[in-house]
Amino acid sequence: MPLKKLMIQKKIDQRKASLNELLKRDDEFATRSAELEESINEAKTEEEVSTVESSIEELENEKQEHDDKKSKLEGEISELEEELEELNSNEPSNPKRTNNQKGETRDMNRLQVRELLKTGEYYERSEVKEFYDNFKNLRAVSGGELTIPDVVVNRIMDIMGDYTTLYPLVDKIQVKGTTRILVDADTSAATWMEQSSALPQGDVGTITDVDFDGFKVGKVTFVDNYLLQDSIINLDSYVTRKIARAIAKALDKAIVNGTGSGDKQPAGVIPNLPSENNVGVTADEDLLKNLVKQIGLIDTGDDSVGEIVAVMNRKTYYNRLFEFSVQVDSSGNVVGKLPNLSQPDLLGLRVVFNNNLEEDEVLFGEFQQYTLVERENITIDSSQHARFTEDQTAFRGKGRFDGKPVKPSAFALATITDPAA
Repeated sequence: MPLKKLMIQKKIDQRKASLNELLKRDDEFATRSAELEESINEAKTEEEVSTVESSIEELENEKQEHDDKKSKLEGEISELEEELEELNSNEPSNPKRTNNQKGETRDMNRLQVRELLKTGEYYERSEVKEFYDNFKNLRAVSGGELTIPDVVVNRIMDIMGDYTTLYPLVDKIQVKGTTRILVDADTSAATWMEQSSALPQGDVGTITDVDFDGFKVGKVTFVDNYLLQDSIINLDSYVTRKIARAIAKALDKAIVNGTGSGDKQPAGVIPNLPSENNVGVTADEDLLKNLVKQIGLIDTGDDSVGEIVAVMNRKTYYNRLFEFSVQVDSSGNVVGKLPNLSQPDLLGLRVVFNNNLEEDEVLFGEFQQYTLVERENITIDSSQHARFTEDQTAFRGKGRFDGKPVKPSAFALATITDPAA
């Protein structure tokens, strides 16, 4: 990824982390407002009324400042995302996308859906209204299946980023049918020659075929029948988030540990690691040094490497690595860098939490070397029988995906073990 795009993405991640911290305070303001409302009712004397009035003014000032900060961050994120999207759109199409079925990207459409949601135009679009009208009536159709329109699919795929940590990191391609991706596996240097000389023959341009299928992933969502009669906004928010969260969690699990076509699922990184990239590290005083050394298995210096991240279970970070971020002197005063738990890092290397990793496992990887293929359609069907007595209808959202590490050597797994007794 070009440096400018990396920097923009870094700024987006930082601002999103700051925005998430601000969003956490919304509940605090709601609680304080409720408490002040109670205090207003309880105030008896002039002094008590004056105290409550002063507290209300203080809360309103804090909330105004809080809302201003949120608005500013949201504006900056939107501008940065537009800038990043403009850079992406100016790049030539992905050279790995070949075959008769041309890969089609939905990235721009997902950004457009966000803008439509901000203005409310999303809910006024004819295909959205028609889909949810059909969705409400789907439970009355025996064996009926409904194809989700692109604009709603884009919303689902965009929301997926809220529930997954690995999906945003991998290379994603949208295709219509089965596909074959041609990967140039050669990394040798070009040859210097005379102007009139012919290009040398050799391994340059060596092609590796990587075939992708379309395995089904699905989730049954139960919807209270009263919600089916509610507004399109509430129904859309509930259904799309349920489907997005379920698919996101399934994809993250598959990216890490998927067992491949034999089990009708994507191939994961860990099952396809070269044996030399699966190592053990002892949890002694040199743990940090020996752990970080394993990055050399990926970044060999033979070729350019994109961003490498360290993926691990939260417990691994807190139990094994957190202490290396905090250093104290003999008096107990902190003299080292305090860890940023909202944006954890390992000696400056970005740490991504994912609980599909076993405790004490650290997966280093350049995740752009994992390709995820997204099929064009997500469908939904229904059943009234599963929870008839609870007055709920079951809706099943189904999508088709495949994925595999196209360069398994771009990943390395380090397993931390305790020293021998």
